[in-house]
Amino acid sequence: MNRTSLVLIALAFVSASCRGTEPWTIETQEEWESATAAMQNIKLESGQLIPQTDSASFSSHIKTFRAKRKLRSVIFRQIPNWNAWKPVPKVTPKAAADAPVFVPVAPGDYWFLARLSGDTTSGYHAWHSTDMEKWDHHGLVSTWINKWVTSAEYVAGRFYIYFDLPNDEDPHLIIDDDLTDGKQGEVIGKVFDDPTHGSDMAIFRDDDGTFHLIYEDWSPLDPSKHSWDSPLAGHADSPDGIRGFEPHEFPAPIDRRSRATGRTAHYDPHFNQLIPARDARPYVYEIHEGPQDAFGDYSMIKVGQQYYLFCDYDSHDEGKSMRIGRWRSDDVQKPFEWDGEIGEGFHPDPTVGFAEDRFYLLVQRNDSDFTSDGPWVDGVEARVGVDTDKDGIIDQWTEFVRIQETYSQKPGFVRVIDASPATLNASNLPAGYGFKIEFRTHEHEGFQPVIDAVEVTFY
Repeated sequence: MNRTSLVLIALAFVSASCRGTEPWTIETQEEWESATAAMQNIKLESGQLIPQTDSASFSSHIKTFRAKRKLRSVIFRQIPNWNAWKPVPKVTPKAAADAPVFVPVAPGDYWFLARLSGDTTSGYHAWHSTDMEKWDHHGLVSTWINKWVTSAEYVAGRFYIYFDLPNDEDPHLIIDDDLTDGKQGEVIGKVFDDPTHGSDMAIFRDDDGTFHLIYEDWSPLDPSKHSWDSPLAGHADSPDGIRGFEPHEFPAPIDRRSRATGRTAHYDPHFNQLIPARDARPYVYEIHEGPQDAFGDYSMIKVGQQYYLFCDYDSHDEGKSMRIGRWRSDDVQKPFEWDGEIGEGFHPDPTVGFAEDRFYLLVQRNDSDFTSDGPWVDGVEARVGVDTDKDGIIDQWTEFVRIQETYSQKPGFVRVIDASPATLNASNLPAGYGFKIEFRTHEHEGFQPVIDAVEVTFY
């Protein structure tokens, strides 16, 4: 036998070994239909298992293999919709006012930026907490002239504090390495010049170090008639949070425009009265026919591989009050899809972050904030069994155990949250020829856990 034949035999053996450890995945509508032996109080729709009552259950057929396999784990995935938000009594400092900015630097190191209630002569102040309960006030971080703070990031000991000048336009930057001295840091100046004039932006630093800026694009409407929000958002990025932000760098992350007419109209700028007008001419926008919802005042966070945008949601429906809107995408450079809404009857200006093992969505001018354990909805218990002798009967089961995703803040990043999948460890089961999955769900705090996929892995 020559050397080439030996190599081919070796490759064939490796290929067969790899096939023997390929996972068993149930994800599509067809895969779920084929795998299902029994369901109780569950609707299968579009490849998702949707519980219909407080208690529901699923049992699979036995998945068989020609050769014995050794189980490693069973991984469960839910739909990415982040519905599980609940109102809680106000979390933020009692003295805080105006649009909040939450900067959770690291576990036990939480900063909060806002105006000081009743103070009309100064800019934003800083508060610090180690537990999200007690807040220590540390004084000013911006002057009155730079008071329209919209978002903030933190990199290697320095806070990047972004503010609009004038209000709702033209993101500017302050860099401050000490929020406890009661002084404004270094004013870098304007970092983004958008020809549509909109801002109320979110700044988000991804785990590759890139700064992403999501801003309101005011080109399709008169924003003064829509809470200074817009149906259109823009996206720019920068390697350092200072240079490189350019308008319309990426496809619009949000685009809910109605029909464009090609005609233009004007509206008056939204200048702060004490800032000299840069341009006496009215601003121009393109007239669109039909109702338009408006969104703005963005805040973004990444959880696992999903990016979530939270924002003001000002509906065109006059009977529907302002509230929080949610968007999501698995690619920050592509358009986001609608994820739902939270609360009602307030102007949110939301800010999102992770602290004390939970997520916080903090808002302005309301008697409550919002918290969530994460996109994963609790209330799932699962077990797996093995047929060891190829007779089509399960010989040994694991116990039913509660499974859930777990979350941790990525060190060095304010709004990048690592997600560990909901996993049932099955490594203690013996090897076998067939495997069966069972799980049951229970409603949790008014939310149903919707199962999207299951992956069974082998050694």
